[in-house]
Amino acid sequence: MSPPPRPPHSSSSAINGVLVGRQRVDLTSTSRMRYLALLLIPALFAAVLARRASDGPANQQSLPPFDITDEEIQMAVQRFRAEDINKAKPSQLKVNFQGHTTARDTSDAAKLPLFTSVDSSIFRKPTYEAFQDLLDNYNFEVGQIENSNNKERAEVVKFIDLLFETRPWKILQDILTKKKHPIAKDTRTFKLWTRQLWFEDYSRARGVADSSGFEHVFVGESKNGEIAGLHNWVQFYLLERNASSHLDYKGFIIKRFDLMGVIRYTWNGVTKRTGGFLIGTSPEFDMSLFTLCFLSRRGAQTCDFDIDGCPFSVTSYDIKMYNKVFVGTIYPSAGPLNEQCRLSHRRIG
Repeated sequence: MSPPPRPPHSSSSAINGVLVGRQRVDLTSTSRMRYLALLLIPALFAAVLARRASDGPANQQSLPPFDITDEEIQMAVQRFRAEDINKAKPSQLKVNFQGHTTARDTSDAAKLPLFTSVDSSIFRKPTYEAFQDLLDNYNFEVGQIENSNNKERAEVVKFIDLLFETRPWKILQDILTKKKHPIAKDTRTFKLWTRQLWFEDYSRARGVADSSGFEHVFVGESKNGEIAGLHNWVQFYLLERNASSHLDYKGFIIKRFDLMGVIRYTWNGVTKRTGGFLIGTSPEFDMSLFTLCFLSRRGAQTCDFDIDGCPFSVTSYDIKMYNKVFVGTIYPSAGPLNEQCRLSHRRIG
C-alpha cells in the first residue's frame, strides 16, 4: 500500500499560511509565531520525556576515584590533629563513662550524665558558635519535609565560610588540590560541593526531602523508632544539658579514654542502641576527617588512622538521589586498645 499523498509544501506556505481542508488560510505575523510555537511544543515535550526516561545510572552524578594511600590518610589525620587549635584541651572536659552495657541491653548502667564538665569557653569560638546555630534547623522525625528559611540558609553559608578559614580544612583542600581532585579545582567549586554533599536535603522516608548528611551525622534524627546518626560530641553534650531533650545516657559499649566513646542512650524516649563519636574535637576537625574519608574510602572499605596513638576507623556511605551524590552516613569506630594508646594517654594525662 502506497503512503498517503503529502500536502503541497513550500517554504512560504509553511510559514505564511496553513491548509484548512483544501483552503489555504493566510496568517498574520503574530498568528505565525503562535502557530510555530504550537508546532514546537510537542517536540519539546517529547524531548523532556526522553531525557527523563534516560535519567538513570548512566546519567547519575558520581565522585571520581580518589587516589590516596592509607599512609597518606594517616599523615593527613595527624596534620588535622596537630593543627586543630580549637580542640578541647584535656583540662577543659571530663567524661564519666560509668558502667558497661551492650546494644541489646535494656537496663541503665549509668546513673549520671556522660559529661561531668566542659569548659564553656570552648563554645564561644567562631566555628563552635556557627555549628550550634545549625543544630535547631531540623525536624526530629524523618518523613517530615525540611523547609529551610532564609535565616537557616544564611547559617549554612556562614558555617561553610568559617570552615574554609580553619587550618584542618585548609589542609584538606590543599591535599585535594595537589591530587587534582575535581571537586576542589577552586574554592568556589569546593564550597558548592561541600554544600551539596553535607547540606542539601534528600529523602530517607516517604519520598520527601527530610534529611541531609549534616543532619544525620552531626544532629541525629528519629527513624523507625530508633535514633539514627548523631556522631558528634558537641551535639550530645548540649542535649545532655537541655532538660527538654530528655537525653538519658545508659552506659558505654567501647571507650577510649577521653578520645572516643561508643555508647547507648535514649533521646526523647527513642533509643540509640549503639552510637559513637570522637570527644573534644572541633567541628572543623570532624568535618575535615569525615570528608576526607568519604571521598577516599566509601562503602565496605574503612578509613583507618591513629589519634594520639590510638587506632580508629571511619565508615562512610553515600546516597544517590535526584541524580546527585550526598553524604548518607559517616561514623567512627575504635580499633584495638594497644599499648601505644595506653602510653599516649598516660603522657597526655
